[in-house]
Amino acid sequence: MLLRFDRWLCVVNGLLVAAMLAMMLSLVFANIVSRYFFSVSFGWIEEVSRYLMIWIVFIGAGLAMREGMHVAVTLLVDLTTRIKPALTWAAFALVFIFFAALTWYGIEYAQFASRQRSAMLHLPMGMIYLAVPIGSCLAILHLLLSLRDDRTASSEAQP
Repeated sequence: MLLRFDRWLCVVNGLLVAAMLAMMLSLVFANIVSRYFFSVSFGWIEEVSRYLMIWIVFIGAGLAMREGMHVAVTLLVDLTTRIKPALTWAAFALVFIFFAALTWYGIEYAQFASRQRSAMLHLPMGMIYLAVPIGSCLAILHLLLSLRDDRTASSEAQP
């Protein structure tokens, strides 16, 4: 059941990021076409695209971490195989603490910014900044599920 949830989470997370990216691409393309062919530019498209980019970054961060797409410094792990498990756990703990703090402060900041409105669409900025705690919670979930994957892989690798 956990494996099914894990697959479902990865698929839904990836589809959500892809849908937001497609929406952003379509809006920016439409704005470019309207600007150069019709001399009309829509300011709200730039605002929506900016907010979509924020959501894409935070919603996709956990999935990118899970897939190993973030920049990583592996020099210590590559040089020392004896302490590799300890370094892996230390990295896991630091990343977990970072995303937990980001969740906490993201919630506080979203609440603080909820009184502000965006310039063009007058959206509550708290809604935009909710990308930080939601994305951080997703990253924690991906981190915990990847830990399960690492434990399964390491137990299968032992003779």
